[in-house]
Amino acid sequence: MLKEVTTHTTRIRAISQLHRGDEIEARLSVGPAYDDVVIRRGRVQETAPGIGVVWIMDHASGMRKAINTDECSVWRVA
Repeated sequence: MLKEVTTHTTRIRAISQLHRGDEIEARLSVGPAYDDVVIRRGRVQETAPGIGVVWIMDHASGMRKAINTDECSVWRVA
């Protein structure tokens, strides 16, 4: 039997709360009756609070990706 992995997530409301190396998820809202969909997951590489962008190293693709916080919510994964 597989052991279920539980992760604790915390919503990040200000990019200044993030630090290089933090594990995060970017989530997109698909409607009021549905849970948010995780569109990216990875480790923070760089932040630009002035323009609302976080760059991560995406786990799925292995590439550096930009996350615009105006378009999606950001969650710290612990």
